[in-house]
Amino acid sequence: MRYEEFIKLTMDEYVSKGKISVNDFPEMEIYMDQAETFLNRELGIYKKSEKDKVITKTMIGNYVKHHMLPRPVNKKYSKDHLILLTLIFHLKGTFQMEEIEKILKPLIDNYNSEFDDKIDLGALYEGILTVQATEQELLTQSVNSIIEESKHQLKETELSDDDMLELFMLIVNLSMKADAQKYLAHKLLQEYILKPKQKKQKEG
Repeated sequence: MRYEEFIKLTMDEYVSKGKISVNDFPEMEIYMDQAETFLNRELGIYKKSEKDKVITKTMIGNYVKHHMLPRPVNKKYSKDHLILLTLIFHLKGTFQMEEIEKILKPLIDNYNSEFDDKIDLGALYEGILTVQATEQELLTQSVNSIIEESKHQLKETELSDDDMLELFMLIVNLSMKADAQKYLAHKLLQEYILKPKQKKQKEG
């Protein structure tokens, strides 16, 4: 199979299975082992092997302990818990646990508040997925553009135009693209979440 065809099949799989639809979350409250099973099934595309797990009960317990997730009620997890666990899964590829805790703090504080108007986490999550649907289309276009530009550059520099060099250029460029996005995400965290908090602590 040519790598271009493999990329198309992989991207099709990512589009269809890479995100949990808001309607796929159970409306009823479930226990931790059920939450673990649900998330490992729905996010199974990210497993590196069949035996691998994208989330474990220990991880869920640690998220609660570090205030990244509200405490379960009667040992049961709601739809909001599962949405937050899904967001944590996507964030942990870029941020460390203590950074995710700070990013999620406004949501957790609102969830636990008895006075604030409640944020609809389902609507928020659905909005994120809507943005991502557009990003997925742009990613496919971007990958195809990188492939074509790589072929052109190999021809211009009179390097051997073969799959090995094309794949190398594609992998490095995708990695550099991911680095740029992580760089921006970290800069936003530093400027608008960490710095204001540090300033308040100094003033206090």
